[in-house]
Amino acid sequence: MWIFPLAAAGVSAVFASILVRGWRERTRPHLLAWGVALAMFAVASGAASLGMLAGWSEMLFQTYYLFGAVLNVPVLALGTLHLLAPAQIARTTTAVVILLSISAIFAVLGADLHVTGLDTSGIPSGSEVMPAGPRVLSRYYSFAGFFVVVGGALWSTWRLGRSRRPELRRLAAANGLIAAGTFVVAVASGFARYGRGFIFAVGLFAGVSIMFFGFLMTRVRPG
Repeated sequence: MWIFPLAAAGVSAVFASILVRGWRERTRPHLLAWGVALAMFAVASGAASLGMLAGWSEMLFQTYYLFGAVLNVPVLALGTLHLLAPAQIARTTTAVVILLSISAIFAVLGADLHVTGLDTSGIPSGSEVMPAGPRVLSRYYSFAGFFVVVGGALWSTWRLGRSRRPELRRLAAANGLIAAGTFVVAVASGFARYGRGFIFAVGLFAGVSIMFFGFLMTRVRPG
């Protein structure tokens, strides 16, 4: 199974580098937020692959859980808000997400893990390793971020899809793919919480790849 999260890490890293390069060229904050979120996907996926291949340590699982189950989707949602919401709302939300992220870092790294749950060749179940506090944070953070990302993408898809202009309809299809990829990743992460490592690994690779393809569609210029 380790090959699937390794592939997801590679796709996420390439995706993140393109987004950050775009931010440096055009200074658009949504590209930076998305780049950071995809870098988190890459770190979490790499940690999952290493844990499957070489065995899980507490730090490796905390890295995987923090960046894969807690922080990445809220930061992805932050990019959606910077793209679609008024600037003042996006800036205020940025400050809130930073504070919540700091709180989550302390909660996950300071958690007293149930180390017996790490003795597996797959991906450990969060419910068997993490205490209740960080798992509650994971659910609230992920659900809130998920609804912002998917809701924003679907709203944008609906708005652009009504246009007769081919380039806007292409952007509508791209937004639909981004929403679909986010949904796949969110569902796969839910399986990971209950120790379904294979479904998580395949779903993570598939979801990030769909998101990447959708983003590439937004960069294509009509000939």
